[in-house]
Amino acid sequence: MTLMAFVLTIAMQAQDDITDLVATFLAAQLHQDSIDVSDIVVVYKYTCKTFDADNQPVIDSTRMVLQVGKHSTRFYPYHKYMEDTQGVDYFTPENYTTVQADALCHLPEVCTNYPEGKMTVRDIIPPSHYESREDLQKLIWTVREQDTVTVKGYRCKTARCGLNGTGWTVRFTEDIPVVAGPWKLCGLPGLILEAESRDGIHYFVMEELKNVKTPIYYEHNAITKKIDEKKLIGQRNNIFGNKPYLNNPMYYTDVRELSFTEDMIYYENGSGEGSWIINGTFVGPKAHVFQPLENW
Repeated sequence: MTLMAFVLTIAMQAQDDITDLVATFLAAQLHQDSIDVSDIVVVYKYTCKTFDADNQPVIDSTRMVLQVGKHSTRFYPYHKYMEDTQGVDYFTPENYTTVQADALCHLPEVCTNYPEGKMTVRDIIPPSHYESREDLQKLIWTVREQDTVTVKGYRCKTARCGLNGTGWTVRFTEDIPVVAGPWKLCGLPGLILEAESRDGIHYFVMEELKNVKTPIYYEHNAITKKIDEKKLIGQRNNIFGNKPYLNNPMYYTDVRELSFTEDMIYYENGSGEGSWIINGTFVGPKAHVFQPLENW
């Protein structure tokens, strides 16, 4: 479907217009198929130790959801889960900090065993949306049977693995016998409740566990581009890891040219700095040092 491109400069008093425009954009661009139904829903908190544009240490964080069905899983932002299941609108002024946190954390959406035997990864490098689909990788785990801890009231074992250049230590519980976990971490005989990268930069921990039946959706849209996983990781690391990204998150493209081909909204916060919503994705005036999850 072809949509009219629009660029608007909107002050704080005109935020209702932003909400309406984003809702219109999302409705026109997306439709969803239910690929499975969850048996459990896990809410994770993700934190990333990094630096701001002034080289001051900061900790970025966001919440992510893992839906675990009989055949497939979906790991994606909590705010999108709330939109899917409860109709909550996060593109409102009071919720901008939530979508900004998602943007700073750079976590992709991951579906396992969809299609069967595959892992589907969706990521965004504004203005583009990308999707890779590869064979489901069998991770080589080393389980330390005697190294046990309690996480959120569950007795957990410790396991370690390497994934695309990053080492991970995780805690999993056999009390919840599903081979699932946050992001791309899976394949153990129990749910992964906690995961930390070997360098201590990246950390996932379960916050909530719900036994609820919710549809697991796969979104179809007109703007997602197919790409090889390795190429996607390299492109993401090259763009977000480049020094100009800190003070100009859209340094790699000309926003004025994009305005004629993409759906864009400009939001001014009243302090002289503005943020973009480009194809439904938040882009702030500044960024933090990108910390890659993978180093291919």
